[in-house]
Amino acid sequence: MVRRTFQLIPGVGPWKEKDLWARGIHTWEDFPESGVVLGQKVDGLARQRLAMAREALERKDLAALAAMIPPREHWRLYPEFARDALYFDIETNGNQEQEPTVVALFDADGLRVFILGRNMDELPEAMAQRRLWVTFNGSCFDVPVLRQYFGKRFPTPEAHIDLRFVCRRLGMGGGLKELEDKLGLGRPPHMKGVNGWDAVLLWRAYLARGDVEALRFLVEYNLYDSFQLRALMDTAYNRALDDLNMDAVARLPVFERGEVLYDVSRLILELGPTQRDLKVLERVRAQDRDLRQD
Repeated sequence: MVRRTFQLIPGVGPWKEKDLWARGIHTWEDFPESGVVLGQKVDGLARQRLAMAREALERKDLAALAAMIPPREHWRLYPEFARDALYFDIETNGNQEQEPTVVALFDADGLRVFILGRNMDELPEAMAQRRLWVTFNGSCFDVPVLRQYFGKRFPTPEAHIDLRFVCRRLGMGGGLKELEDKLGLGRPPHMKGVNGWDAVLLWRAYLARGDVEALRFLVEYNLYDSFQLRALMDTAYNRALDDLNMDAVARLPVFERGEVLYDVSRLILELGPTQRDLKVLERVRAQDRDLRQD
């Protein structure tokens, strides 16, 4: 789809782009090398921009392409750079000064989870390894929270696709869980109805009592928030092609989450108590013994 994108030409928006398609100029290669297409003053710049875009795509230069294409159309870059995609979601402590408590990442190498007090400090380096970020409302919440927390250590991607806004343009409104249910991507029964505030309560239970089961539930919830984004990204891309009547462009196979469910179980089971958790438990048990003696 990226080769059919003409909105990288100054002055060309959605309507002029559709007009080019209607005139048989479907791809960059179809743009005539001579003659008047958009106007004498524009055509020279148009051919220059298209040549730059072709070179950038050949180099797999995501940053250059993302700078040329309007952010609202960055979804078109997805198939070319899917191997570089990072899908992620965060949970926070729910305080006025938001801190990330659990962050789940999913990319071509699989799932990873970062937990405050354990390995959260390693997150910026892990995220910097991927050039294309995919989130749901991440531009408004996840990224600002992480940037505030990590400061200058937090990386900036070459492109960021926020599916909340892509889906809204396609008439797919609602939150992530609502969209999942509508698209047949629903979660297992024990995850139904769990929301962001529940995630805060689970974290507080873990923090107060060293409740590892609460942490496991929280991590499972967060992991789903991350890897479900890949199926939603695939679906949104295909829907966007339908919306543009792009019958000649291949649709993407929608990601099957069964490929990662084993890893979800493994990561959850590996979450044993730390020494800090055990000390919390010791303190809570000691308090309980004192109360019983009274």
